[in-house]
Amino acid sequence: MNQTDDQLMAVVSAYATTFETLAAATTGRTGRGPQGAVLAISGAPIAALNAIISPCPEPNAEEITALAAEGSPWDFPWSIHVRGVPGPLVADAAARHGLTHFEREPLMIRYSDQGLPAEPVVDGLRVRAVPGDELDLYARTVAEGFEAPREMFQVMADPSLAKINALTFYLAELNGVPVGTGMTAISGDLTGIFNITTLPGYRRRGYGRAVTLEMVRAGFAAGASTAYLCASEMGEPVYRSVGFRTEEYLTVITAPS
Repeated sequence: MNQTDDQLMAVVSAYATTFETLAAATTGRTGRGPQGAVLAISGAPIAALNAIISPCPEPNAEEITALAAEGSPWDFPWSIHVRGVPGPLVADAAARHGLTHFEREPLMIRYSDQGLPAEPVVDGLRVRAVPGDELDLYARTVAEGFEAPREMFQVMADPSLAKINALTFYLAELNGVPVGTGMTAISGDLTGIFNITTLPGYRRRGYGRAVTLEMVRAGFAAGASTAYLCASEMGEPVYRSVGFRTEEYLTVITAPS
């Protein structure tokens, strides 16, 4: 496939750039390969947030190997993100670094021709952008939403993130109490949607759907009317119900847990 004809190239490139932007703000440890693969080390103790991400339909194993050497020593859990099913050369390159666990994530897109979604209406729920002085609250809520220790997402409290115009962090609140989160990354006409969580005691009430819709609407307001996200198996039906559809799969390669 000719990369210039690959409609998803721009989406996956924007996805990679989001990780690069986070890493540039938190650790400064970033890099790029000649074919566009991105090295992004955020410093979070989460493999997905310290990554080599290739936007190419056919990732180059040599490029990935070179970036892995550039990232060494890997002081944090890390991962390799590629499109589709990794070929044997990429799989071998990952295995040489102990990355042998493969997880497939649906890459879902909501195209601009579907128009502006209706404003979500959920009784008592408010979705708001988070100012810089509340990023610590945001990080704690993300961790609770993912049912993870706080320190795993403390990188999201880094004050430098508040200075990045492309990124916006959201809290969903019920009568002033945080019940969910989200994050958008604007890149041209694309809105990347990340960190959608609902706290355990508030699930199955439509809050995650409401946060997603609000962030799609925010993207429209910013001139980025095509939205994309990577879904979990549980979240895929929710996103499909608001107009996203699975266009491809990303494979995230990590060390076995």
